[in-house]
Amino acid sequence: MTYGKAAVDWQQRVDFDRLRKDRLARAHQMLHKWGIGASVVFNWDSGRYLGRPWNHPYARHIPWRFVLIIRDAGFPYYPIAKFDTQVFADCPWLKDRLVREDVLCNPGIIFNRPWADQEKRWARFGQQVADLLKAHGVSDLPIGVDYASPIVIDSLTKAGLKVVDGNAWAVEATTMKTDDEIELMRMSATCDELGFARLAREFMPGQTEDHARALVASGIFDAGAEFLEGWVTESGPRIAPRGFNWSDRVVRPGEFLTLEPCHVTYMGYKVCYSRTFLVGTTRPTPIQKALYETVAEMQQKVAELLKPGITNHEWTRIRPNVGTRVFKGVADIKEFRATIQNHFGGMGIRYDDGPQTALDEPEMVLEKNMCVAYAPQIYVPGVAGAKIENTYRITDDGCESFCLWPYEDMPCIGL
Repeated sequence: MTYGKAAVDWQQRVDFDRLRKDRLARAHQMLHKWGIGASVVFNWDSGRYLGRPWNHPYARHIPWRFVLIIRDAGFPYYPIAKFDTQVFADCPWLKDRLVREDVLCNPGIIFNRPWADQEKRWARFGQQVADLLKAHGVSDLPIGVDYASPIVIDSLTKAGLKVVDGNAWAVEATTMKTDDEIELMRMSATCDELGFARLAREFMPGQTEDHARALVASGIFDAGAEFLEGWVTESGPRIAPRGFNWSDRVVRPGEFLTLEPCHVTYMGYKVCYSRTFLVGTTRPTPIQKALYETVAEMQQKVAELLKPGITNHEWTRIRPNVGTRVFKGVADIKEFRATIQNHFGGMGIRYDDGPQTALDEPEMVLEKNMCVAYAPQIYVPGVAGAKIENTYRITDDGCESFCLWPYEDMPCIGL
């Protein structure tokens, strides 16, 4: 980060108007590429990418609010209720795209109503969408839907529209980041770092995993984060194998503690960022030392390998297996150190941004400003485990790590 997070009149920092316009232009580019005339977007993160008004994050989990983006027609349509007037002042860029139910209705989630009642409500929606597509000259093209109740797709089909998958174009749109998006991802990473700093300063042996979580959370939100999407906080034998959860377990001297605040979000953008700490001592056991040095070495190798020109398939083939690797002891760990093993995927406004790395996904060449997360995690069953996760940006000739909390040497806390 060159500048601070706040907007000022004397430096060119993140330009949110430019950010919205750049993202919208890329979305329309992808609609053309995928041969789609419009798309109904329920995905919370994708809707934000397209410039929709703020909606509470609890709406992430249900297909309730949507936007309708129509190819080459600017910002998407967003249906609002009669009482919702503040949104006009909040989102002036949407102008005539904030519409009442006479233009585009949102039947919402319909609980315990007869099927005939639901069909009637959604039939109106389907016909309104068809009318808008006709008005913009794209009614002969397919319309995408990312995820929704079957009644949504049924209503569009009955209105004479061809419905296709609406996920792929949206994921590809987010694959290439603008400079403003890159800066926001750097800012997101600083939220984790204040959280790790609170942990390093205050956590002591005898406190619980929940207490560690609370310390990290206090830093994350003091740094301005909007929300995060989950926690992985584990210590001692609970890391081996890793359970992807947290508990009130007391952390004892000489144990590893892993902290992963999942997808901390700042201005919509996320990074994957985790660290492993040794608690209450500076003297790791031989197994702890081998585990930690191995995952640290993996991150260092990744930083050397990530660069423009390598493909997602080439990168995926480098790893001998996916996810965690189970070891029996120090000798097994040392034998493994010459190889690369990883959990690897895209990151940005969505935790599943492109590039995708599965071999059954289309091959894609990594280019400048694509962003990926890398998370090696290994353990000796019932003894100890370690994980270090960084998020990287592809640069002109290599990569930049957004995650600057030092990991090369084992961090010791609670001394």
